[in-house]
Amino acid sequence: MPDSVSGGQLEIAIEPRSHEYDDDDDRWRNQVIGLYSELRAQVDTVQRSREVPGTKGTLDELIVALGSAGAFSATVECLRAWLGRDRSRRIDVRWDEDGAERFVTLTGDAIDVESVREIAAAAARRVGGQTWPASTGPS
Repeated sequence: MPDSVSGGQLEIAIEPRSHEYDDDDDRWRNQVIGLYSELRAQVDTVQRSREVPGTKGTLDELIVALGSAGAFSATVECLRAWLGRDRSRRIDVRWDEDGAERFVTLTGDAIDVESVREIAAAAARRVGGQTWPASTGPS
């Protein structure tokens, strides 16, 4: 689980998924690499590994630091564009809030306004101050 208390930022773990590809399919890996590259170009990210319960392996995940409305907007736009290219895609987003793991799933059909709003509210609480601008929600 990401350490969400980091300089007044909310750290979210981005976990891409697909109904069309296995996790070890090279075509899928290339798509995930493309998403990660897009996010790295737009916002602060960190690559981490975490243990997978019930297995001996680890899972690499990309952590995105949301510390401003601009970072939130850029992240939402990257996720929306990536999901829009293939309807079989989804992204699981996880974060820690007051010691409890929270998550939402964003799908290729549409980025649910309530899901994005939930992430935005958590980020606003972490950073402090006003809620995120309405313009950062999906259109």
